[in-house]
Amino acid sequence: MYIFLKILLGFLGFLSSVTFLLISSLTVKFIFFTDPVIGNEILNYEGICGINDATSLANKKCQNLMTIYWLFVVGFVFLIISLISIYTFFKMNKKK
Repeated sequence: MYIFLKILLGFLGFLSSVTFLLISSLTVKFIFFTDPVIGNEILNYEGICGINDATSLANKKCQNLMTIYWLFVVGFVFLIISLISIYTFFKMNKKK
């Protein structure tokens, strides 16, 4: 049981760490290297997407902003999963 849990936590930690790094690179790509650059306006949702029509994703800038917001959320979730599983992977010792 010990070996199974150790392998499972190691695999989960490694996979979530790689996913977090991939999501971080995608976030940087969407912030700085897409066609409508959003770097300075990342916190200006009302200015980019509008106040009245919240479901309108017609413009590309609003689509990129919503993608960045979701990448932040998913990246944070994978960071937490990675930290929890890697910490327990290294701290778990076999009972004597």
